[in-house]
Amino acid sequence: MTMSLQPTAVSQPVPAATPRNSAEFGRTAVAILVTMVLLIVALTGILVETTWHHPIGEVEVLQSDPGSFARR
Repeated sequence: MTMSLQPTAVSQPVPAATPRNSAEFGRTAVAILVTMVLLIVALTGILVETTWHHPIGEVEVLQSDPGSFARR
């Protein structure tokens, strides 16, 4: 009597890593979109805060030499 080395039960193929249904996919897509928008807004706010300068305080005329400018 010879025995086969192959298993007798046929294994089922493993499904790919995809969302189970469209509702779960929709929630995931919305969460990613909201996170990206909030990140863009936050980074834009940081960029504006660090680069915005008031134009009045940018150049100062010295009283001793009216032809020279000094940066603050």
